[in-house]
Amino acid sequence: MCYTSSRITALSIEFVAKPNEAHKVHAALPAAINGALGEVAGFAGSFVMIANHEARLVTVVTLWSGEDRMQHCNENVRWVRALLAPYLDRCLRVQTLAAYVPAAAQISQQFDQSCSEGAMHSERNEEAALCVA
Repeated sequence: MCYTSSRITALSIEFVAKPNEAHKVHAALPAAINGALGEVAGFAGSFVMIANHEARLVTVVTLWSGEDRMQHCNENVRWVRALLAPYLDRCLRVQTLAAYVPAAAQISQQFDQSCSEGAMHSERNEEAALCVA
């Protein structure tokens, strides 16, 4: 097993979605974030997580990589907040975190293996689920 890691800066924003907008968050936000930040220097992806038992409780995490990851993250906080504004009822917490992720080669290998195994078992196009504890 490889124990090398990459350093990432994560911007985490936890909020309560507006009651009439909560059902739109899951479908709209990932595309909006990736569309707005996809070509921005240092942007490495995002997660939109919705609480299992409370659909209005949302956490959005944007990931930033590279030597200037903290600077890129800080420069884009207002853009991320602007993307969330139409859905936001109340902001609970905004924090910047240092994250350490497994080496890209290891992730790629595991992803490729799980995708090929999944293709053998199913011809359907299903949405991937990720459990974050």
